[in-house]
Amino acid sequence: MNYKIFFVVIIFFSCSEDMEIIGDCFVAPDPEQICPEIYEPVCACNDLVYSNSCKAEKAGNLKWKLTNKDVGENCDY
Repeated sequence: MNYKIFFVVIIFFSCSEDMEIIGDCFVAPDPEQICPEIYEPVCACNDLVYSNSCKAEKAGNLKWKLTNKDVGENCDY
């Protein structure tokens, strides 16, 4: 019984009201998010390369990994 309550609490607090979950990889983009201009390219779960993880998050991606590809290229997440 305790694990069910714990699970419900985790789900309740992990999703904020303004976060629209779209599958297990995407949320609604956040155009207001400010990102640093650091170049550490990542392959996001939408199979596009972003200049850093912040910009991938800003575009609505929840998952990414480092890559050696150039920004805007397709990649295999």
